Amino acid sequence: MNEASDERIQPALHALLAGGSVALRSVLHADPELVDLPWQGNTLLEWATQPPHGISIEVIEVLMENGAALERALGLAGCWNLASLCRRLLAAGADPAARADADITPLESAAMHGSSDAGDVLVSHGLHRPSLCLAAASGQLDDVRSWVDREGELTRHPGAYRPDWADVGRPEGEAPTADAAHVIGEAFVFAAANGRPAVVDHLLDVGTDIDARPWCNTTGLHFAVQFGKVEMVRHLLARGASIAIADTNFDGTAAGWAAAGDDGSGAAATINGLFRS
Repeated sequence: MNEASDERIQPALHALLAGGSVALRSVLHADPELVDLPWQGNTLLEWATQPPHGISIEVIEVLMENGAALERALGLAGCWNLASLCRRLLAAGADPAARADADITPLESAAMHGSSDAGDVLVSHGLHRPSLCLAAASGQLDDVRSWVDREGELTRHPGAYRPDWADVGRPEGEAPTADAAHVIGEAFVFAAANGRPAVVDHLLDVGTDIDARPWCNTTGLHFAVQFGKVEMVRHLLARGASIAIADTNFDGTAAGWAAAGDDGSGAAATINGLFRS
């Protein structure tokens, strides 16, 4: 499909950003194709998922009333941790198992971005590609226990989904292996990245390495820092996570990641303080 020109899309974008549901309805009435005509790679509904967030629900409802495609928008809402929008898109009929960007589902996208609020909404519709990693990322402790027993053994195939960080724009890392320690380490890192303490504790208690780093020497602590999981950072430090390990992409320790990612928020300030205490 061809993209909309700047001139053609401008009235719709203006209404979208201004929260003008009446104006947007009028624009789409005059030019119905605009509802799903991409502009710079995204449809209007997909742009509504992008930062800066805060597009009014009334405007989003107009797009859905006019037949906007929902599936890629759901994946983007999962990525950006827009739990309320995920809930609304699902209620409107978005397919939670659909694969859009990088051939991953919305739940997988949420897991790869530490978007645990959106993950909580999406997992209520199922794992879709059931796997240990997704169960860990979404806090499904009973499922995790069905994969990893009390002796820390992997009891069955890890499932249909294994994370590939290149799917979300990160460098290519080591190829997934069938080694049980590698598989369980992936699950541990995913649980830490998504702030799932019960899963983290279960895996640690059965012998998982707290400094497991199945991708580019990057630990669960690194990811918890990046995704602003204050309590998880505190928890991992209390349980003895190493602060000396440097990842292979940026040669950064977790404390270095915390300093580099300081966006002025309270969470960033708290995380930086944890490394100074």
